[in-house]
Amino acid sequence: MLAYSYDPMLWPTLGSAAFMGALALYVWPRRSDTKGALQLALAGVVLLLWCLGAAAEVAANDAAAQGFWFRFRDAVLLPGVAVILWFALEYAGLERWLARPVVVALVVATAVPFALDFIDGGRLVWQRIWLDQAIRGDRTTLGIVLADVTIAIFLLTTAVFLYLFVRSPAHRLPVAIILVGQVVARIVYPLMAFSAASVSNIVTGVIGFDFVALTYGVALLGFRLLDLLPVARETILARMPDAMLVLDARGRVVDLNEAAMRLLGRERRAAIDQPAAGLLADAPALAGAVAAADGAAEVAFDADDGPRTLEVSGTPLADWQGRPVGRLVLLHDITALRRVEAQLMERERALAVVGERERLARELHDGLAQELWLAKLKATRLAAQPGLNAEARELSDEVVAAVDAGIAEAREAVATMRAPSVAAGSLRELLARTLEDFEDRFGLAVECDCAPELPALPARAEVEALRIVGEALTNVRRHADATVVRVRGGVDDGHLVLEVRDNGRGFEPGSVGPGTYGLAGMRERAAQIGAELEIDSAVRQGTRVRLRVPVAAAAAVVAGAA
Repeated sequence: MLAYSYDPMLWPTLGSAAFMGALALYVWPRRSDTKGALQLALAGVVLLLWCLGAAAEVAANDAAAQGFWFRFRDAVLLPGVAVILWFALEYAGLERWLARPVVVALVVATAVPFALDFIDGGRLVWQRIWLDQAIRGDRTTLGIVLADVTIAIFLLTTAVFLYLFVRSPAHRLPVAIILVGQVVARIVYPLMAFSAASVSNIVTGVIGFDFVALTYGVALLGFRLLDLLPVARETILARMPDAMLVLDARGRVVDLNEAAMRLLGRERRAAIDQPAAGLLADAPALAGAVAAADGAAEVAFDADDGPRTLEVSGTPLADWQGRPVGRLVLLHDITALRRVEAQLMERERALAVVGERERLARELHDGLAQELWLAKLKATRLAAQPGLNAEARELSDEVVAAVDAGIAEAREAVATMRAPSVAAGSLRELLARTLEDFEDRFGLAVECDCAPELPALPARAEVEALRIVGEALTNVRRHADATVVRVRGGVDDGHLVLEVRDNGRGFEPGSVGPGTYGLAGMRERAAQIGAELEIDSAVRQGTRVRLRVPVAAAAAVVAGAA
């Protein structure tokens, strides 16, 4: 009598074996570059062995062969469950649990029971195995413990998948499918471990494991869970500089990335399931923009590290039937962009002012200055005419002197308007050129004591600061009768300090009327850039003009004026 014979019920078991083998072969090439692929392929091999053992048991004709394959199927269940636990830990990002002692314990817990099922006919695991229309077996105490270990590992695997379900919204649907398979496996295993192994039970078990494998196949391959795309997608969302909020239909936070956690000042656990309006209660404008984010809106927001400008945009989210389920809100920080735009606008404004001054200087040089030269030539020719009486000659000389003074004033105005452009270098370089130009034109030495580096200011602030220094030097030349002029530049408590000091005749500041153009113009320029202007002077004790420009505030004042 042959030990094995054909049985129509072989087809379900062999078909399941082919399915498990195909699954293992499909996943195996991805083992080196796809997280969890190696473990899934090994699980497929274990289930393939179980299905082949089930087929051999169905085809066996004698009790000894059936008993062997009965023990074989039982022996490979625990390694299969252990490999699935390995896969679950690997894919859920819990590799830290796979320390060397844990791995050794899992290997021992699977290898030893496998060996025990075949030592001395499996008597350490089974009290007896007999054939009574179906293979039956009574477990020993050790066998019951091993069966309980299998159930414990299975429950731990289910807990890991539940953790992944809660932790990663992107994986919830495929993990839910896997959990359905886990429930089926939980029903099938007691049937295989504690019930009589009739042909019908074996086929039921095969079909049950087919369903489990199918859930893994659909979840892992249909949803491309093993691909790098979900991992890359999560990495992008986690590291993207824009804050991202996923809100449900009630406006509660379902998920958020690291940038959103920094913006809100909340950890993920504290933010999940909280109303977005409550999390943004301290910023009502931002909360309103988030609540109504269907397009794009720009919102000013006072963050812990200073004012920010955010571009808030929202996208509706719908389920597979097109029903709205929530919104995806992105908060793009455009503070730096707006700051650069303001600086560019200010620089354009400053360059426009400089250009206008250059145009006026050309017109003054080509127009008024030329007319004054012509007037001087005519006055000189008139004074040289013979026959002029003394009074007419004296009057002619006075006209020539007045015209000379007008020409000098015109030259000075032209030179002042043609001060170095802010686009031509740093503030220290521009200040040095201004002083050199003053020395060249008027022959009055200027001692310069400037720090190696002066803080950069907005273009308009630099222009106004240089104009104030230039006006102070002009006053020294015109009124001070000084022999020493000192200019100092430095930084003091977040302020740019520019100081012009002379040893001239000085004056009483209180005696100067408010309509004096030079001093009034200097004060107006200082106010326009948010600076402080101090003028200290006394008769015969010289004059000190001190300008303090707050570096941080200057940009804000200039931007507000723009």
